[in-house]
Amino acid sequence: MKSLQWRMLAALGLVIALAWGISIAMFASYVTAGPSNAWRSGLYSLGNRLISALPDKWNVAQTAPAGSAEHPLAHASAASKTISEPASMLTAMFLNTIELAIVGVLMWWAVVTSLRPLRAMSEEIARRKAFDSEPLSAEKVPDELRPLILAFNALLARVDNAMRAERQFIADAAHELRTPLAALQMQGEVALRAATPERKNEALRKLLDVSQRTHRLADQLLDLARLDAGLHATGLDDVDLMALCRHVLDEFAVQAAAQDTRLQLSGAACLVRCDVDEMGILIRNLVDNALRHGRPSGVVEVRCGDTDREGRRHPMLEVADDGPGVPEAEREAIFTRFYRASAAATQGSGIGLSLVASIARLHDATIETGPGELGQGLRIRILFPAR
Repeated sequence: MKSLQWRMLAALGLVIALAWGISIAMFASYVTAGPSNAWRSGLYSLGNRLISALPDKWNVAQTAPAGSAEHPLAHASAASKTISEPASMLTAMFLNTIELAIVGVLMWWAVVTSLRPLRAMSEEIARRKAFDSEPLSAEKVPDELRPLILAFNALLARVDNAMRAERQFIADAAHELRTPLAALQMQGEVALRAATPERKNEALRKLLDVSQRTHRLADQLLDLARLDAGLHATGLDDVDLMALCRHVLDEFAVQAAAQDTRLQLSGAACLVRCDVDEMGILIRNLVDNALRHGRPSGVVEVRCGDTDREGRRHPMLEVADDGPGVPEAEREAIFTRFYRASAAATQGSGIGLSLVASIARLHDATIETGPGELGQGLRIRILFPAR
């Protein structure tokens, strides 16, 4: 019996059964032996002892009423055969006290027995080492406390997953930063050893390019760490997707001009309930991915608006380029962290589209992929929940 409730009910039932057993024994003795039986004599004796233990001024059972002509000896003789009302009250109080004491002892035993596994469990937790997330055993604990232990084990599992994700993030960040940092050092050394101003300037331009890529990688890693840590905004706002896309495209105007790539924004204004910072990260990574993998002197098209799906209006964001595209077999994999498409002309960090997938998932949005305009390039569409 592991339930604390059932142990206490069993203790109470035992006391009730004991009381009924005594009562039935007294009744059977009365039926078989008549009024003059051992139970009655014992109760008389107990009542008289309780009365005699009282102070003289309270001992009303042995004090004759005022004006009574009855002889004291006759009164004492009658009292030995008949229990007085105060004596019966004291006897009942005494027996009830014993019964309550038995109930209390049994309840104490039930509680102590039921909670003993918790003491052993607390000692086990105190002996554990740091980062030990092994679940606690819920076999011997009372049924009432089992949901608490299971919830605590679920919390341990979430903490363990967060720690694993943090360790994986540190390992991935160290791996991804190693290459650009080595390139920074190499280009710096080349610039220092350059024999002519032209070669020095060329090395410095490469150094600046590597520095920009490293800065972008660091930003993506920080965004990834924030999402992995579960720092998702709970206060969502209605955001105009068209205005936000226009703002993000302004940020990429210089980079697009350097590549001779035309940025196009079309569609209509639509409202999306989202965290504006996370949605900005999503759009930036989509546009950056399209610029990096689109063809030189190409076009990157951004479109937003509402679309009909199964009779409901869904806000939609779409980014398309006209580059070499991604094979259909790899389109799902490109949203995996640190995955790089085999046919990509430019090797990226493999983080941008995984950020897009994470943010879309946090906003209950779905991702669709397909070819770009005229069957060239890659088109990524984010379909948000219907409003």
